[in-house]
Amino acid sequence: MIYNNAFSDRNFFQGHKTLTWGTFVFGGALFLLAVLIFAYPALIAYFFAGIILLTGISMLTVAWKLWRFRKNVSRVEQWERPVNDNSGYRTQVTYFRWHE
Repeated sequence: MIYNNAFSDRNFFQGHKTLTWGTFVFGGALFLLAVLIFAYPALIAYFFAGIILLTGISMLTVAWKLWRFRKNVSRVEQWERPVNDNSGYRTQVTYFRWHE
């Protein structure tokens, strides 16, 4: 009997194979990490120190990018003048009279 299935068994087989191997690799990596931590308990401290170090570096990078952005924005803001400031312009009033 032919089922109304748009996917072939080959696609499901490949997905199952990938999921299985990914689970084996992830489980093996966790097992190896557990063995290393039991053998060298100081690794836990190194992991936390590495996380703190990477977080600090990323925060410094974000702060530097924001500082550069503020510097560029303040440079643009200096070009703008307030609307009512006509100090650099000569003004002249012209009157029109309506004749009927």
